[in-house]
Amino acid sequence: MKTKRFIQPSNSMTVSEALDLFQTCHNAKIQILRPFAVFSARSYSTPVTVPIGPAYLAGILEKAGYEVEIVDGIGEGIQQINRSTKGTYIFQGLTVNEILKRIDPNSSVLCISLMFSQEWFHHRELINTIKEEYPGLTIIVGGEHPSAMPEYVLNDCPSIDYLIAGEGELTLLEFLHRYLTKGNPSEIPGVFSKSKTGQFLDNGSSRRISDFSNLPRPAWHLCDLEKFFSGLWSMGIGYGRNILILASRGCPYQCTFCSSPTMWTTRYLLRPVVDVVDEIEFLIEKYQVNSIDFADLTAIIKKDWILEFSNEIKRRNLDFVWQLPAGTRSEALDKDTLKAIYDSGCKYLVYAPESGSEVTLDKIKKQLSLSNLISSTKDAVKIGHTVKVNWVIGFPHENRQTC
Repeated sequence: MKTKRFIQPSNSMTVSEALDLFQTCHNAKIQILRPFAVFSARSYSTPVTVPIGPAYLAGILEKAGYEVEIVDGIGEGIQQINRSTKGTYIFQGLTVNEILKRIDPNSSVLCISLMFSQEWFHHRELINTIKEEYPGLTIIVGGEHPSAMPEYVLNDCPSIDYLIAGEGELTLLEFLHRYLTKGNPSEIPGVFSKSKTGQFLDNGSSRRISDFSNLPRPAWHLCDLEKFFSGLWSMGIGYGRNILILASRGCPYQCTFCSSPTMWTTRYLLRPVVDVVDEIEFLIEKYQVNSIDFADLTAIIKKDWILEFSNEIKRRNLDFVWQLPAGTRSEALDKDTLKAIYDSGCKYLVYAPESGSEVTLDKIKKQLSLSNLISSTKDAVKIGHTVKVNWVIGFPHENRQTC
């Protein structure tokens, strides 16, 4: 197995350029599937969230004129919990048979969003079952897991026709344009496949969106959000009507354990403050959202941006809670910043140092000051934040001393 890490930023394109270049086949229906969740039977909880990845894909496809349907294998069966045959795993969401019934055999393409590697073996069997039931259906996969290991995924699951690695919106648009007009999608950057002779076809990373703020917002109207709202589902603290949002994409750091360089490259795109707050205000008015979970890889890098964001919330007199549950860095979180975000509604703050060992931090290229992190954490607690710290235990070089 070869795993290719794309560290350098790939070619970029604006949203409008992509929509102009890759004209829609208006008779085409596209389904986007997020499979059921898989987690250990020993886990006391698992982060179940709205499907922001599929919703973003659906948003740009609708903008392009396609008929789009999201099959949310978690949300549509969110109260269903089933154990694996041996009781080792728990499945949350629709069963395989229920998903099969949701697949439209007349769809032009089925896109499957795959996130976590620990779910792969069960999702692989789901994909194989879909292909057996609908052998003429073209299946594309994308997401963090396929992007990290494209050759392995294609070799391990021949039922997959194509794999899109990295940021998916523009590449999926180009893929659908070529595929549905009888072109050759195998030559598109970011599209991986296997030739008729079994050769792995590697086209490098996808084009990045150069103007993230112009990307159509997630198509939440295609999802049953009330099922998430009614169960207090959240990446962080369940305040009721929690929803995800992204203020940025990518991360400028190159931590060795992270799939981000493969998925997003190291190009960090940050939306304008007003654009982000406009979306939050829309979500409050449209869906009565009262809690925003930022799903950003690295939400806080620029102090001036986060202070402007906090001030804009207060200027508009918006009343909601916001959280940083995915983990962030501490460099910009001094006392002034911590107080500003707390006063504007931030009530849950997660730091991501990964390790307290300087040896480990150096080896994983974390570029982190432990003293700064400790100081920031103490200040956050004093101010009133609910604080969590993420740790990774068991790097290959570690022993009891370094752990």
